[in-house]
Amino acid sequence: VPKVQEAVKEALGGNLVLGMHLNSDESMALGAAFHGANVSTSFKVRHVGLADVNPFPIAVDLTDLSVGKEEKKSGGGLFGKKKDDDKKKKKKGGDDDDDEWAKHATIFKLGSKLGVKKTIAFSYDKDVHVEVNYEENDNLPIGTGLSIEQYDVSGIAEFAKEMADKELGTPKVSLQFELDGSGITKLIKAEAVVEETVMVEEEVEVDDEEEEKKEETKEKAEEKQDDDAEKEAETETKEDDKKEEKKEEKKKKTKTVQKEKKKKHVRALSVNSYHVGTIRPYSPEIMEESKAKLDALAQKDKERIMLEEAKNNYEGYIYYIRNKLIDDEEDVNKVSSEEQREALRKSGEEAEDWMFDEGFTADLKTYEAKYEELSAPAEKVFFRVAELSARPKAIKALTSKLDKVEALMKKWETTMTHITEEERKEVLDKVEEARKWVEENVAEQEKADQTADPVFTSAEVPGQTKKIESIVGRLTKKPKPKPEKKTETDADKNETTSEGESTESEDLDAKDAESTDEAEEMKEEGKDEEAEEKKDGDEL
Repeated sequence: VPKVQEAVKEALGGNLVLGMHLNSDESMALGAAFHGANVSTSFKVRHVGLADVNPFPIAVDLTDLSVGKEEKKSGGGLFGKKKDDDKKKKKKGGDDDDDEWAKHATIFKLGSKLGVKKTIAFSYDKDVHVEVNYEENDNLPIGTGLSIEQYDVSGIAEFAKEMADKELGTPKVSLQFELDGSGITKLIKAEAVVEETVMVEEEVEVDDEEEEKKEETKEKAEEKQDDDAEKEAETETKEDDKKEEKKEEKKKKTKTVQKEKKKKHVRALSVNSYHVGTIRPYSPEIMEESKAKLDALAQKDKERIMLEEAKNNYEGYIYYIRNKLIDDEEDVNKVSSEEQREALRKSGEEAEDWMFDEGFTADLKTYEAKYEELSAPAEKVFFRVAELSARPKAIKALTSKLDKVEALMKKWETTMTHITEEERKEVLDKVEEARKWVEENVAEQEKADQTADPVFTSAEVPGQTKKIESIVGRLTKKPKPKPEKKTETDADKNETTSEGESTESEDLDAKDAESTDEAEEMKEEGKDEEAEEKKDGDEL
């Protein structure tokens, strides 16, 4: 907006050229991406100089917990301010015995960074009430409640009494507040501390004085004995080194001394939080209420989508009727009367008129009922049109299948001799029944009025072979009887001839091989026949 751009330029000095390469949506997305990059723990990226700040100053008010609940939890007038300001002296330090104890401090100033913590400390011996409020500021929208959250901090009085019994001082209370990354201020830590100065005994190492005196006497004696001035410099150097080593080897002894030491008595305080203003966190009840609202909105969206689909389907069917009557005019004329076709045309016109008049504000149920009313008579006509080509195809497929069954029964007379004639006749009887059903229904359909419902449909035709398929499948799985084994008599076993005894071993091997080959061929032929018969049955 030109006026906004002009105001921004003036605020920045008037010499800067504003960037116009981002629109509002892109700038918000880019800022969110920069912030996400800064706080991300999954991706290591270069830090972007971007900091979110607190838009409103936030203050803390402290009063004695014994103040009346009504006054303490009232939250004040229009802006959440106390009605009796004279009862709460807003001071940053010190107490006044003539007034009620009260303190006030601004902990997070306007424009301070988010994600920081601050601690306020004070000396007090009673339980306190803490109020976290917005400071009155021109930036706050009119009518905004100032109260953010309130806390009852207990345990100070009990701790102070314990310390008084030990003749110690007043507890120092520390309250730590956090302004998190979302701009929400909370009391996160409350504790009381009393320092006590105690005398403790400590063991320290000191030099042994008696040992030092002995060493000094010994050194003087050695100096007197060593009066030779002509000793070499090297000898003197060695003596000096020995003296230094002896000094370093002085003995230490342990001594107990009294020392002052600071001892801290720390007590974690109990904190009970609650809200009295319009700014409140989500309670389970409010959460359920919000979920119910969202579900209601989602249901309305769903109903709106379903209504739009119903309108589209209704309007589409109007054009479907018109196009069908024109595109398939020849087939439609075969299965419908002029009155029926005229009724369809009229119903389409009336439906269109209704849709753009009363239907503009109609609900989903009304559209569903109107669609059923419009489509029911049209579907009957269009179904008869479809059956004109579907019935002959279904009858042709059925006749072909029945022919295959009859050919299979003829083949089984030689290939599957274990299937009895009665069983084959049962199949053929069912085939004849199916053919008879087709002939009778086709004849009735030809005699019937083509503008009425058909005598039979294409969907009924394939079902005439279900019983036949069941019987053929059962017969296909019928096992062949096992051939009887021939047993050799003792006479056959003992019967030998001189010619047989004189036969060469090569001839015997050739005969055995020939017999084996014949048996294998018969076995393979039997398997092939069974497989072929099973295949024929499966095809049915």
